[in-house]
Amino acid sequence: MTPARLIGPDLVSQPVTIAGLNDETLTYFDEHRILRSAAVDGFVQLRSIGGAQDTATPYPCVVLTDGQRFTGDWVGPTPDGNAMRWRHDLIGEIVIPLDELANMICRGGEALPTPSDTPATDTLTFINGDTLSGFVSMLNDQGVVIVPDAGGAPVTIPYDRVASLSFANPLRRVAEPYHRVTLADGTRVWADEVRLSNETASWLVTPPGASPVRVETPIAEVARIDFRTGGMSLIDLTDLSLAVGPDTGVFGLAIPPRVEGRAIRAHAPATLTFELPEGAARFAALAELDTVDAPDTISEWADFQFVLLSESTEVGRWHLDGAEPRVLINTPVTGRELTIRLEAGVNGPILDRLRMSDAVILVRIEAADPSAVTGR
Repeated sequence: MTPARLIGPDLVSQPVTIAGLNDETLTYFDEHRILRSAAVDGFVQLRSIGGAQDTATPYPCVVLTDGQRFTGDWVGPTPDGNAMRWRHDLIGEIVIPLDELANMICRGGEALPTPSDTPATDTLTFINGDTLSGFVSMLNDQGVVIVPDAGGAPVTIPYDRVASLSFANPLRRVAEPYHRVTLADGTRVWADEVRLSNETASWLVTPPGASPVRVETPIAEVARIDFRTGGMSLIDLTDLSLAVGPDTGVFGLAIPPRVEGRAIRAHAPATLTFELPEGAARFAALAELDTVDAPDTISEWADFQFVLLSESTEVGRWHLDGAEPRVLINTPVTGRELTIRLEAGVNGPILDRLRMSDAVILVRIEAADPSAVTGR
């Protein structure tokens, strides 16, 4: 049996020990060692399965317009240049049409945020940080062929100069209520017939343009399972686009917030604004004093307010200091924007360090949009 965290639509996380999962029913021991069996549509997520955590910055990887993400390795273009061949360790080689790609991270660097809207143009980022916007017309053996927005003839950028690609393809919702399986390597796939038993996990995955494939792996390879049958989904805040306000800094020194794994670290005063997906309904997180690499006196000096705003309207504030170094936040939110404002307290901005973990957004999923994807 395997330990895990089980999360319901109230975003309260409970420790459980998994006895079995047969796609629609979860059998588990609760924290009081009482054996329970329940339909999975009453929960939103099973995470930290066996203590596994998904990689926050997997690369190389590709992100599809339907939200699936595959780590692995670039194999090459198809002969017509309208698709790419990609190999995943468990699933094998898959062929992905260009019009089904949202992002491609070719080599090390910051992970691209999960897109919430369709970008206006394709964007190629070079390994030196420069970007080129335009239309990726095809792939060939020499590299990426892109027609620049600024005009002129198509140019071919060699693959070894490309850090990432972002495609202006319309995002799609899956039409079926699939579960989402997240592996420890960062791979995320829509899955059917998910089963957990003893030390083995298995599920059906349908790669682009291919027949369903039965994947079987040790449970240790599975980090979490999102249950989609209840019409709800959880999104990590670290996956969303972040904008930092101009008031961020301490005594004239810029200390920008940073994402490390699934945690966000920041120093008051600071303003962090996240772009939320449509249907966002609830926010939960653990906020605590960041004692990593901090002097022992942090508990004596730290004193700040954690203020949460939904669409510029304050929905709650929490006080953190040495006497109350951590708080659990769980509150409804609405709209497409979430702002966290850190306000220095009575001692000024001295050691007012925040570490926020397990920050998630509950999204209520509307009926799938069956509209066709625009071809390239």
